[in-house]
Amino acid sequence: VRETAEILQHHNNSMENINSDIAHNDRKQSAALLELRKQHVRFIDDFRNTTRTLKADIDQFQTDQWRLSASVSSLELFRANQTNTKCDQNQEVAFTASVSLASSTWNSGTLIFDVVITNTGNGYNPSTGVFTSPRSGTYVFYVSAVEYTTQYLKIDIVINSVSKVRMMGHSSTSYQTGTNMVVLNLQKGDSVWVGYAGGTGYYTQSVPTTTFSGFLVS
Repeated sequence: VRETAEILQHHNNSMENINSDIAHNDRKQSAALLELRKQHVRFIDDFRNTTRTLKADIDQFQTDQWRLSASVSSLELFRANQTNTKCDQNQEVAFTASVSLASSTWNSGTLIFDVVITNTGNGYNPSTGVFTSPRSGTYVFYVSAVEYTTQYLKIDIVINSVSKVRMMGHSSTSYQTGTNMVVLNLQKGDSVWVGYAGGTGYYTQSVPTTTFSGFLVS
């Protein structure tokens, strides 16, 4: 009976130890599982935060790309406009022409300055005496004419058949010189010439004294 009691006691002690070990292991596993769950939650949170940050970075990158594309387009348009404007501004227009011979009888129509001294931009036509504006802008025109002996002379600078200013060489003494200048705003295709207004004839020499000039200001 004693031995049986000892065996039962030993068995009970063993079971208690086993149960204690099992409980201890359960606590350790539960703690380990809890720690794993916490790590998993932290990992998920970190992953979500990283994803949100990455998405924000991608959105910002796309926004920057759109802004850059818009800036490039604007710059290209600006450059094209500047190139066109620069090309237009570099189109110089200027001319000076003179008469080749004196005349004692001229008394009507357009005074044709048939000798071209300068014709940058090819706006002046020496066959007709007419300057045709190759581009819109502000122009300066100047005429100088010498009367023939004491035959007084009046001539006008004319735009599209409208007289703008008049030059006069008086007949009080021989070979009087008259001059005048005008600033005109022209549209492309406008015509300017020197027209008869009074008197008879005009005079010049081998180095011209009767001339017509014009140039683009802006």
